[in-house]
Amino acid sequence: MDTVAAVKDAPLKLTPDTTLTPEALEKASGVLARDGLLLGRGDDAAPQLVLFDGRFTPAHAALLERRPPALLLATREGGQPSAWEARLLSALLRGEPMIPKEAATSVAWLGSVAEVTAVGERAAEAVLQAGGSKGAASRVADVVHEIGVNALLDAPVDGSGEPKYAHRRGQVQSVADEDRCLVSWAVADGRAWLEATDRFGRLSVSPLVRVVKAWGEKAQVDASGGGAGLGLRRILEHSDAVAVRVTPGKRTQFACGVDLGDGRRRAAQPKSLLFSLERG
Repeated sequence: MDTVAAVKDAPLKLTPDTTLTPEALEKASGVLARDGLLLGRGDDAAPQLVLFDGRFTPAHAALLERRPPALLLATREGGQPSAWEARLLSALLRGEPMIPKEAATSVAWLGSVAEVTAVGERAAEAVLQAGGSKGAASRVADVVHEIGVNALLDAPVDGSGEPKYAHRRGQVQSVADEDRCLVSWAVADGRAWLEATDRFGRLSVSPLVRVVKAWGEKAQVDASGGGAGLGLRRILEHSDAVAVRVTPGKRTQFACGVDLGDGRRRAAQPKSLLFSLERG
């Protein structure tokens, strides 16, 4: 199937997973087309879009290891991707803000672990004010902590490329002014949107590959790559979608969408994992 969706002047060309039926692709293409995403064969350099049921297996870890990494987009109601996840995918690949434009977004530059914790509490309070559950507020605070501390402590390197704080993650409470990270949060359309941005652009897909490979197994601490492995697992368990945009040497933007509903069995719910490595 050369083309399953025709979008005029579409800037993106994605390759669908071959396991999907033509009928499923046709339905999915309508959702994606509204955000200007074209499904087609593409070339070897084009990102591969994998529409799946949102439940990770080791095979999905192998897809993430491709160059470029496959974009893992969950299907939900009626076997189709959700409109909000299609929007997120489009924004990710176009370099646009990943938090919905219509949301009232709060932002804060953070230089200490205490400040990250305080922002997590503010985001959790925003969830409760929006009618979200206490479980959702707790998950949001946890996700803010993880993405914020990762950006604050794991991302910074010195002039020779050596980590400044990651090797002593347990002892560092604050960072130099030039190493501060930006955390943004908003509540819109039944979920909290959370994003952490650093100015180093060092995150690789490898830690996420390890998380997906071990999905469903007992969580274990993995200190490789700065000690963020267990935190990344919690982020993915708590979130319905994770989108990461890395501009090497410049910035990493790590965004999450967290449902405001009951927290029971959230780890077993469908997940999208979208990793985009930009050029310079």
